[in-house]
Amino acid sequence: MDLLLNTIMLEPNRWTPDRVLSRPLVDLLEGIDEAGFKDLELWGYHVDRMDPDGIARLAEALASRSMHAIGVGAYPSFHYDGPQDEAEVARLERVVTASAALGATIFKIFPGRVASVDANATIRERTLGRLRDLADRVGHEGMTLTLETHDGTLCDNLDSTRRLLSELEGCGNVGICFQPYADDDTSAAIAAFDALGDHVRHLHVQNRDQSRTMTLLEEGDWTDYRRFLPHARAAGFDGPLCIEFTAGIIPPAGEPFDPTSVLSNAMLDRRFIERHWYST
Repeated sequence: MDLLLNTIMLEPNRWTPDRVLSRPLVDLLEGIDEAGFKDLELWGYHVDRMDPDGIARLAEALASRSMHAIGVGAYPSFHYDGPQDEAEVARLERVVTASAALGATIFKIFPGRVASVDANATIRERTLGRLRDLADRVGHEGMTLTLETHDGTLCDNLDSTRRLLSELEGCGNVGICFQPYADDDTSAAIAAFDALGDHVRHLHVQNRDQSRTMTLLEEGDWTDYRRFLPHARAAGFDGPLCIEFTAGIIPPAGEPFDPTSVLSNAMLDRRFIERHWYST
């Protein structure tokens, strides 16, 4: 099991419309390294606006610290037409190019930005075509394409996810980035994980409390990771496991965002994962 830190947790503008970075990723590497994380999943917006020289500088900075960009995440929309579609295609290609240059082996995406219940035949077929093309594109760069199980996508429930995998069966480098679908139901999360079987190539972990605030993994009640983690290991999962979010990513009103505190919490989550991964 490779334990990754997702750089999305270190950007306070992660959910703003324009996602303008508060700090460039290269300036965050020292703190990440000091927190003991060497393997990363890069938030796609950390790299999608970089030119080739910027990507080369980032690659050099990672290498100088013996750090690795194992995965990169992107959030494409496949249902647009005209100029919007052209902009989406160009943005996605920039992230693919950056991922290849950084040596990533996993390209994680939202499988479109339309919920399965809202995806008519036209949208679904268009999305399938784009996913097949993308799988081929990243496959040429030696990457696996993983589809995140997430609300508002074609992987927002187990039935739709399994149907999508069946429709993409000819793409040998496609798998799932699994995070639980259901709030407060660890048994359902385990059942969904088991149902997807060997298709799960990549795990995202995060937890929340009753008010849906991000917490430490051991303190939240969204998923009981004391149960889930040893189950995943016993089932044979041995791929990248990424800490996506942790406590402190949204500071209290009026207080500044503190990446040092967030990284301290991520360290606590790492210790929790390491303790429970081997607790069978």
